[in-house]
Amino acid sequence: MSIKCKVIWCFVAVVVAMLLSCGGKGSDTNQEEVDLLLADSIPVDTLAQVEEELGIDEESTPALDGNFNDFLFAYLHSRTLRQERTTMPLPLEHSQRPTELLEDFNPEFELGFLSGEYFTTLYGNVSQMRAEDDEELEEDSIVSLQRINLNDGTIRNYRFLREEGHWQLAAIREETFGDDDLSDFLSFYARFCSDSIFQSQSIADPLHISLQDSEDEDEIINGIIDADQWQTFCPEVPSGIISNIRKGQTYGGHRIVMRKSGLSNGLQEIFTFNKERTGWRLTRYEN
Repeated sequence: MSIKCKVIWCFVAVVVAMLLSCGGKGSDTNQEEVDLLLADSIPVDTLAQVEEELGIDEESTPALDGNFNDFLFAYLHSRTLRQERTTMPLPLEHSQRPTELLEDFNPEFELGFLSGEYFTTLYGNVSQMRAEDDEELEEDSIVSLQRINLNDGTIRNYRFLREEGHWQLAAIREETFGDDDLSDFLSFYARFCSDSIFQSQSIADPLHISLQDSEDEDEIINGIIDADQWQTFCPEVPSGIISNIRKGQTYGGHRIVMRKSGLSNGLQEIFTFNKERTGWRLTRYEN
């Protein structure tokens, strides 16, 4: 299980413990109460205490400000942390008109696309994906969290800076698919995830698959299926509004690897697309 997933479950455990200690009402606690407490009960001055309780230290595990995914989880669930770590007024940059300054920024609404069961990240190749898992961030770093709307072809970039050891939401930039170096792939994928006939036509024949054995989680089953078997076999492909966490990935080649990561568990799915002479095709699926 990834560090991020461990942090998620440990945070939930801390919150549940807090609820159980408040007047012995644990048996009456419902999910709505847990969600509300998660949203407001992790102020900045308790982060160090939570890190200590979770066993997070500089020698064993990255601190919340060291690993962006861990920081993002805390940022999404702590109103106080969002207030402390959001530049105000917040610059909103546009590709076709001057920058404006936002005096009022609502993270719950803006980042609500991350409240589902999973998030997605796009890579230019498998090596980039593997390197990110072991990456040690430098003292000053930039991460762009992208909200990609496949329905209307727009992208909203939330730019986070890590300066002097602390992450900060520094600016937002609005653009369209045409402004991004993923333009060609995103235009293809928007149709791939919404048009079942086009999706069937965009499956490599044969399609390589790599699946975890349901009876033995340590065993991987590798094989191939015919393209016409995809509709029977296919999992739920990300659609609508998806995310992309850009940590220096480069694109522009003939391959895109999409990783779909669960928010509440360590499960993941990987879709590999290759651009061939006739266009993009899904060439490999892994879970």
